[in-house]
Amino acid sequence: MPRYYFSLANGRSFDDVDGLELPDVEAARTEARGFAGDLMRMQPERRDWSGWVVRVTDEGQKPVFDLPFPAAGGD
Repeated sequence: MPRYYFSLANGRSFDDVDGLELPDVEAARTEARGFAGDLMRMQPERRDWSGWVVRVTDEGQKPVFDLPFPAAGGD
């Protein structure tokens, strides 16, 4: 099963060093949405998440996709 890494980025990068084994890119997209949604719920005082993304990379550190935070709660 492939391993995906979920890092936060907003001008700076906060890298995921452990990653998760998931069956496919769709499962990684679901995980990224949940991760971003959890962060937004845990920090309700932060109203503006624009510019923040969950950057998903594969085992070779190649980009898979970026999920902007506003899309995380609305999809």
